[in-house]
Amino acid sequence: MAERRVCRKCGGDGADGFPLVAFRTMTLRSGGKIRKYQAMGEVLSVDLCPACIDAWTAERSEPRHQIIRAMKFPVLLAVLAVVIHFLGQNDILRWALCALFSGFAVAIAVTEYCRIRREVSDIRAVRGNFSRNHMIEELAASLLPRKHEDAHLSYVLRSRVMDEKQHQQISREYGLSRKKLASVRNYLLVTPESEVNNYLKTAEAAKADSKKNRKKHSPA
Repeated sequence: MAERRVCRKCGGDGADGFPLVAFRTMTLRSGGKIRKYQAMGEVLSVDLCPACIDAWTAERSEPRHQIIRAMKFPVLLAVLAVVIHFLGQNDILRWALCALFSGFAVAIAVTEYCRIRREVSDIRAVRGNFSRNHMIEELAASLLPRKHEDAHLSYVLRSRVMDEKQHQQISREYGLSRKKLASVRNYLLVTPESEVNNYLKTAEAAKADSKKNRKKHSPA
């Protein structure tokens, strides 16, 4: 008897399982420099039905809702400019601030509008960063944790991680190091899946114990 899979998005039957590899990216700022540290997270599977994947792709290919969300900040800046115009006392300062905030509002609005139109065009043409696989990853990520402690989480289909030809594209999509992708691929090739997550759990437990010990021995 076939295994019954329930869609994580809608709860309906007929879902397919999509194995994913989580990647953790931690950004540290030190001495004016920005350093990124990347590590593999857990290997997991998310069940999604074709209808939900199609609905997500359709929503992403419809610019209206995205434009409304993207315009919130420019509209806020424009409202602030109007408030300053009517409540400001110093004419020169008032006009300068109005021009500044209005300019920022227009620049952000135009940039976001162009970005969204470009993304929508790519999604409809199924090209660039917006293949069906990427839509599956986006939908899965929307249902999974976005952060682990101080690290940002990205989720990539295991089949893509195992395909060296896709590493350059994955790197463009998620900012992941191609060297890291290659090392994760090599690790997954020789390590049983059960051992992968057991190793991570052991590492997390060791890290937690280390933190407890530091607190225990720290001066009051």
